[in-house]
Amino acid sequence: MLVYRVFPHLPSAAPGQPGHPSYLHPGRGGGRLDNPASYSVWYLSYDPCGAIGEVFGNRQTWPDTMFTEKRLPGSRKALATLRLPDDLSILDLDDPQVLLDRGLRPSQVVARNRAVTQAWALRIFDERNDRRERLWYGVAWRSFQRPQWRLLGYWGSAEPVVVNVEPLHYQHYAVIDAAGTLFKRLSRK
Repeated sequence: MLVYRVFPHLPSAAPGQPGHPSYLHPGRGGGRLDNPASYSVWYLSYDPCGAIGEVFGNRQTWPDTMFTEKRLPGSRKALATLRLPDDLSILDLDDPQVLLDRGLRPSQVVARNRAVTQAWALRIFDERNDRRERLWYGVAWRSFQRPQWRLLGYWGSAEPVVVNVEPLHYQHYAVIDAAGTLFKRLSRK
Protein backbone atom coordinates (compact mmCIF):
# COMPACT_ATOMS: atom_id res chain seq x y z
CA MET A 1 0.00 0.00 0.00
CA LEU A 2 1.12 3.54 -0.68
CA VAL A 3 1.02 6.05 2.16
CA TYR A 4 2.14 9.67 2.46
CA ARG A 5 4.07 11.77 4.93
CA VAL A 6 5.12 15.42 5.17
CA PHE A 7 8.63 15.83 6.54
CA PRO A 8 11.53 18.33 6.51
CA HIS A 9 13.60 17.30 3.45
CA LEU A 10 17.30 17.92 3.16
CA PRO A 11 18.47 16.58 -0.24
CA SER A 12 21.96 15.78 1.06
CA ALA A 13 20.71 13.72 4.03
CA ALA A 14 21.74 10.07 4.18
CA PRO A 15 19.17 7.35 4.94
CA GLY A 16 18.21 7.37 8.59
CA GLN A 17 19.48 10.92 9.13
CA PRO A 18 17.43 14.09 9.78
CA GLY A 19 16.16 15.40 6.45
CA HIS A 20 15.83 11.97 4.82
CA PRO A 21 12.34 10.50 4.29
CA SER A 22 13.39 7.37 6.21
CA TYR A 23 14.27 9.37 9.32
CA LEU A 24 11.90 8.91 12.21
CA HIS A 25 12.55 11.39 14.99
CA PRO A 26 12.99 9.60 18.30
CA GLY A 27 9.66 9.80 20.09
CA ARG A 28 9.29 12.60 22.56
CA GLY A 29 5.82 11.57 23.64
CA GLY A 30 3.96 14.56 22.21
CA GLY A 31 2.07 12.89 19.35
CA ARG A 32 -1.43 11.46 19.50
CA LEU A 33 -0.25 7.85 19.57
CA ASP A 34 3.22 8.28 21.06
CA ASN A 35 4.43 5.87 23.69
CA PRO A 36 8.22 6.12 23.20
CA ALA A 37 9.02 3.63 25.98
CA SER A 38 7.15 0.94 24.02
CA TYR A 39 7.38 1.87 20.32
CA SER A 40 8.09 4.51 17.69
CA VAL A 41 5.27 5.58 15.40
CA TRP A 42 5.11 6.82 11.83
CA TYR A 43 2.24 9.28 11.26
CA LEU A 44 1.01 8.68 7.72
CA SER A 45 -1.98 9.30 5.50
CA TYR A 46 -3.60 7.17 2.82
CA ASP A 47 -3.97 10.34 0.75
CA PRO A 48 -1.42 13.08 -0.11
CA CYS A 49 -3.95 15.79 0.77
CA GLY A 50 -4.56 14.20 4.15
CA ALA A 51 -0.84 14.27 4.97
CA ILE A 52 -0.68 17.96 4.07
CA GLY A 53 -3.96 18.84 5.77
CA GLU A 54 -2.91 17.20 9.03
CA VAL A 55 0.35 19.11 9.18
CA PHE A 56 -0.90 22.54 8.10
CA GLY A 57 -4.65 22.39 8.77
CA ASN A 58 -4.60 24.64 11.84
CA ARG A 59 -3.13 27.56 9.90
CA GLN A 60 -5.55 30.10 8.43
CA THR A 61 -3.31 31.18 5.55
CA TRP A 62 -0.90 28.94 3.69
CA PRO A 63 2.00 31.06 2.46
CA ASP A 64 4.85 29.46 0.53
CA THR A 65 7.13 30.31 3.46
CA MET A 66 5.39 27.71 5.64
CA PHE A 67 7.27 25.01 3.71
CA THR A 68 10.65 26.27 4.95
CA GLU A 69 11.79 24.24 7.93
CA LYS A 70 13.65 26.40 10.44
CA ARG A 71 14.62 23.53 12.77
CA LEU A 72 16.72 21.88 10.06
CA PRO A 73 18.68 24.59 8.20
CA GLY A 74 18.60 24.21 4.42
CA SER A 75 15.59 21.92 4.44
CA ARG A 76 12.11 22.35 3.02
CA LYS A 77 8.92 20.46 3.78
CA ALA A 78 8.32 17.69 1.27
CA LEU A 79 5.75 15.02 0.57
CA ALA A 80 7.12 11.48 0.74
CA THR A 81 5.33 8.61 -0.94
CA LEU A 82 6.11 5.46 1.02
CA ARG A 83 5.25 1.81 0.55
CA LEU A 84 4.12 -0.58 3.28
CA PRO A 85 3.19 -4.25 2.80
CA ASP A 86 -0.42 -4.67 1.67
CA ASP A 87 -1.05 -7.43 4.21
CA LEU A 88 -0.20 -5.46 7.38
CA SER A 89 -2.62 -5.97 10.24
CA ILE A 90 -3.96 -2.45 10.78
CA LEU A 91 -6.82 -1.90 13.23
CA ASP A 92 -9.52 0.24 11.63
CA LEU A 93 -10.90 2.62 14.26
CA ASP A 94 -13.68 3.62 11.88
CA ASP A 95 -15.31 0.22 12.48
CA PRO A 96 -18.02 0.47 15.18
CA GLN A 97 -17.41 -3.11 16.32
CA VAL A 98 -13.71 -2.37 16.84
CA LEU A 99 -14.64 0.58 19.06
CA LEU A 100 -17.27 -1.42 20.96
CA ASP A 101 -14.85 -4.29 21.59
CA ARG A 102 -12.38 -1.83 23.15
CA GLY A 103 -14.86 0.35 25.01
CA LEU A 104 -14.01 3.37 22.86
CA ARG A 105 -16.27 6.11 21.55
CA PRO A 106 -15.62 7.89 18.25
CA SER A 107 -14.96 11.11 20.17
CA GLN A 108 -12.10 9.39 22.03
CA VAL A 109 -10.48 8.57 18.70
CA VAL A 110 -10.72 11.99 17.03
CA ALA A 111 -10.33 14.13 20.16
CA ARG A 112 -7.01 15.88 20.53
CA ASN A 113 -6.58 14.71 24.08
CA ARG A 114 -3.16 13.07 24.04
CA ALA A 115 -3.55 11.41 27.43
CA VAL A 116 -6.62 9.59 26.11
CA THR A 117 -5.31 8.75 22.63
CA GLN A 118 -1.90 7.62 23.89
CA ALA A 119 -3.58 5.34 26.44
CA TRP A 120 -5.81 3.54 23.94
CA ALA A 121 -2.92 3.35 21.43
CA LEU A 122 -0.73 1.57 24.00
CA ARG A 123 -3.53 -0.87 24.84
CA ILE A 124 -3.96 -1.69 21.14
CA PHE A 125 -0.19 -2.02 20.66
CA ASP A 126 -0.12 -4.52 23.55
CA GLU A 127 -2.92 -6.73 22.14
CA ARG A 128 -1.59 -10.24 21.45
CA ASN A 129 -2.99 -13.51 20.17
CA ASP A 130 -2.82 -16.76 22.17
CA ARG A 131 0.75 -17.33 20.87
CA ARG A 132 1.75 -13.90 22.29
CA GLU A 133 2.23 -12.47 18.78
CA ARG A 134 1.34 -8.84 18.15
CA LEU A 135 -2.08 -8.48 16.54
CA TRP A 136 -1.71 -4.99 15.08
CA TYR A 137 1.06 -3.01 13.40
CA GLY A 138 -0.84 0.23 13.57
CA VAL A 139 -4.22 1.89 13.67
CA ALA A 140 -6.21 3.78 11.04
CA TRP A 141 -8.64 6.57 11.88
CA ARG A 142 -10.39 9.55 10.30
CA SER A 143 -8.79 12.97 10.22
CA PHE A 144 -9.95 15.67 12.62
CA GLN A 145 -9.41 18.16 9.79
CA ARG A 146 -11.48 16.29 7.20
CA PRO A 147 -13.17 12.94 7.99
CA GLN A 148 -12.78 11.77 4.37
CA TRP A 149 -9.01 11.61 4.95
CA ARG A 150 -7.84 8.36 6.51
CA LEU A 151 -4.75 8.47 8.68
CA LEU A 152 -2.43 5.73 9.80
CA GLY A 153 -0.27 5.40 12.86
CA TYR A 154 2.23 2.67 11.98
CA TRP A 155 4.44 1.12 14.69
CA GLY A 156 5.70 -1.94 12.83
CA SER A 157 9.38 -2.77 12.89
CA ALA A 158 9.84 -2.78 9.09
CA GLU A 159 10.67 0.69 7.83
CA PRO A 160 8.46 2.00 5.02
CA VAL A 161 10.12 1.93 1.59
CA VAL A 162 10.68 5.36 0.04
CA VAL A 163 9.02 5.57 -3.39
CA ASN A 164 9.12 9.29 -4.14
CA VAL A 165 9.86 12.69 -2.60
CA GLU A 166 8.29 15.93 -3.85
CA PRO A 167 9.27 19.32 -2.41
CA LEU A 168 6.18 21.23 -1.33
CA HIS A 169 5.27 24.72 -2.50
CA TYR A 170 2.08 26.71 -2.71
CA GLN A 171 1.43 25.54 -6.30
CA HIS A 172 1.88 21.81 -5.62
CA TYR A 173 -1.24 19.90 -6.71
CA ALA A 174 -1.83 18.30 -3.29
CA VAL A 175 -1.30 21.60 -1.46
CA ILE A 176 -3.87 23.28 -3.73
CA ASP A 177 -6.32 20.41 -3.20
CA ALA A 178 -5.87 20.31 0.59
CA ALA A 179 -6.12 24.11 0.88
CA GLY A 180 -9.32 24.14 -1.18
CA THR A 181 -10.82 21.31 0.85
CA LEU A 182 -10.06 23.12 4.12
CA PHE A 183 -10.93 26.61 2.79
CA LYS A 184 -7.41 27.93 3.34
CA ARG A 185 -5.96 30.88 1.45
CA LEU A 186 -2.76 30.17 -0.48
CA SER A 187 -0.19 32.90 -1.06
CA ARG A 188 3.24 33.22 -2.62
CA LYS A 189 4.59 35.05 0.46
